[in-house]
Amino acid sequence: MATDTSRAPRQTVVADQEQRAFRALLDAMSRPGTIHTLPEARGADGAWGSSLVVMQSLLDHEVTFAVEADDRSVHEQILRRTGARSDVLAAAGYVLTDAAHALDVIEMASEGYLEEPERSATVVVRVDAIGSGALRVSLSGPGIESVQPLSLDGLDVAALHALIERNAVYPTGIDIVLVDPQGRIACLPRSTRIELED
Repeated sequence: MATDTSRAPRQTVVADQEQRAFRALLDAMSRPGTIHTLPEARGADGAWGSSLVVMQSLLDHEVTFAVEADDRSVHEQILRRTGARSDVLAAAGYVLTDAAHALDVIEMASEGYLEEPERSATVVVRVDAIGSGALRVSLSGPGIESVQPLSLDGLDVAALHALIERNAVYPTGIDIVLVDPQGRIACLPRSTRIELED
């Protein structure tokens, strides 16, 4: 009996992409503020392509997610590609948003509890650019030798003020993954101390 193997190469490519993206995320999370590059996204996904690569590498059928963005098709793409369960923002383990909604998401996402800090959310924020821009921060803490500078474009300073406040009492807080349309990522774990530069 003939076996249809036409899907196998496509599945292999997707799995390899997710593994490389996950390794990039691990490196970025272990070295906060350093810039890493994701594997190339699907061209058809447009400005959300790199963000979808991140979500695909993080989600599976055992976790929950929410999307806060005007483009509702992003939510449907994540459901179809990951098998993860959709949930309300305040309860979701992972949240995808853009800079326009980042402040609201940071204020509402789960920061966990002192007894269960693992219930804190990971928030993926799509920004205009990482490594350049008028918003500059200095990072310190675990995984940083001294001070790590980071520049961003397209994120409101109010969102960072809210993040600093939500992450004031470690180990509770919110982990942030920043991603731009060019496929660059940088992470701000909840253990990272953030200082805004003038």
